Amino acid sequence: MERHQELFADAVDPLDIAETLERSGIGPQTAGRYRHGDVFSLAEELHARVPRRATALPPAEGEWRHRARPALIAGTASAAVALLLWGLSVLSLPVPPGAQVAVFAAAAGLTLGRGLPLPERALFGLGVGGLLALAQGVGPAQFALAAGVGVAEWCARWYRHLGSGHVRSRSSHEFRARMRPVLPAVVLVHLTVLAGLTAGALALPSAAAGHGAVAHVARAAHATHAAWASQGTVWAAQCGAGAALLIALLLRHGERTPTGLAALASACGCAALARVTPPHPDLTAWACAVTVGSVLPCAWIALLSPTAHRLAIADPGEGEPGP
Repeated sequence: MERHQELFADAVDPLDIAETLERSGIGPQTAGRYRHGDVFSLAEELHARVPRRATALPPAEGEWRHRARPALIAGTASAAVALLLWGLSVLSLPVPPGAQVAVFAAAAGLTLGRGLPLPERALFGLGVGGLLALAQGVGPAQFALAAGVGVAEWCARWYRHLGSGHVRSRSSHEFRARMRPVLPAVVLVHLTVLAGLTAGALALPSAAAGHGAVAHVARAAHATHAAWASQGTVWAAQCGAGAALLIALLLRHGERTPTGLAALASACGCAALARVTPPHPDLTAWACAVTVGSVLPCAWIALLSPTAHRLAIADPGEGEPGP
């Protein structure tokens, strides 16, 4: 109790304590010296004897609304920025990449960064803004990726909610066994919805064809749509950027914000390198794939830990409980 006082005070379930004891080398023989049959039994006594720190109260509203409201706000804000940039490009008023990053970063920082310390909030917003601005050029694909921010936020909160329901497993091994299929399912849900958003966004210009003065612009956009639809690399880049964004949000909600920032920095760096030369879908797709492949093993280990699913401490400045 004295050696692990701080960690035990933050634990929300005996499984958290059992995992800490196992990492420190305590096994059944050591637990037997404390008159317990196994490590989990010892962890249950420690959990009962060490006072808990104050944690956020459960939301008064339903869990679905608790996840949907911030996700809807985040997706709407990012999509509005993307739609504005798209409209300016149609009017031949392009916005420099640096300004695109700044505008997206402001929207992401105000919505996705709530509850984080100010420096981390600014860095997280900058990372998301850089990914949205650099992974795809201004147009339908960028609009769909920005709208997918809300989907990724909802999926990250959903994954944490599911994990909090499994933290009462009898052992850390059982917890990981239950959560292993959940993480791929969450990623699949996000990528499926993102693909639908992308297909719908690409269909918008052709749907506007024949409407008066915009007919010429619509025909040009329709030609672009047909070209993009025939290029699988554009879809690969979209899925890679969406996966990188989801991993960053999963890590952020799993109290692994520094790792999430590293994932965003890697994704932005690769996307920026792919755009140094004239933008090419192959380079962007490979950049996003390399980022996801390099970060995924670390994220997999972190997100399968019970400590990534404990309740967040309420932030009085936010006016609402944490995720």
